[in-house]
Amino acid sequence: MASRNPRIGLEGSTSAPVKELARTTGWSRHLEGWQPALLALLLAGSTAALAIPRSIAPIDLPEPRLDPGALRHIENVDADLAASADRERLDVDVLKLGTQLFAYGVADAERDDEALATARRDVLDASERARRVGTAPMLALRAHHLRTFLREMAQYDATGEETLELRQVAGGILHRLEHNGWIDPTRAHHRVLPDATVLAILFKKHWNEVVGVVGEPFDSTLPEARAFYRFLLAHPALPDGASSPGLVDARASITGQYRLKKIDELAALDHDYPMQLARGVVYFQLGRFPLAVEAFRRHLESRPDGPYTFRAQNYLRAALGRSRDEP
Repeated sequence: MASRNPRIGLEGSTSAPVKELARTTGWSRHLEGWQPALLALLLAGSTAALAIPRSIAPIDLPEPRLDPGALRHIENVDADLAASADRERLDVDVLKLGTQLFAYGVADAERDDEALATARRDVLDASERARRVGTAPMLALRAHHLRTFLREMAQYDATGEETLELRQVAGGILHRLEHNGWIDPTRAHHRVLPDATVLAILFKKHWNEVVGVVGEPFDSTLPEARAFYRFLLAHPALPDGASSPGLVDARASITGQYRLKKIDELAALDHDYPMQLARGVVYFQLGRFPLAVEAFRRHLESRPDGPYTFRAQNYLRAALGRSRDEP
């Protein structure tokens, strides 16, 4: 077999591609390189087309920005606080608060109004004494209860069993979750809609309200608030009977009003959230197109160069078109 000359085709005069290239003379040489130029022209045209606002009906609300790292840090802090309650015996007054909270939880779960009123007074009295001991022990007690709550909720989610421990630490929370449409007791598994992060936030809010504590360091952090409202906007709480098939229009109105309220609450906490854009989406979905137009315009006036600019422009064109179509 003849050996292959690596120089053939590179410098040899017998190379066919080189001969063909050498014959490219005259006016045809002015067309060389037309493919990259055409590609650049097509890309420029596509970019310009994408930048032109189009009429697009809004479907999804802008979601609050999540910070998984910050949420993991909060989870770790709560775990450390719960562990500290295990290692170091809490003050007697703080432990008394825990005992009174358990009594309150059982009365709440059993819907015993008379016992609940008495237990509530006892909790508030115990809370006043516990606060004199200090904030850190109370946070440790809450974290200890939170750990129990998440463990028992995981068991309920898997088995449907509501334990005494769950009733003691969280009272009638299962009733409230079911009332809001966030739990389905008929399912064999995965009965609970909120994830562990949202459940933890819900529990801490419930604990704070029952104990009567407000402000730092008990209140939710901004990362927690964003995660919480993200869930609320995606899964609006519905009152009893609103899921009936005959109440489709009423349910849409209730959901819209709920979302408008939660958007305002979130915007008061998170100044980066595009409130007007979100309100415009809800108004559009409710068929209130002039209000949607106003909201989208306000968003573009306040944030002309933000990340939602093109989306708001598209939504605005759709809302203007629907407004003109109205009688």
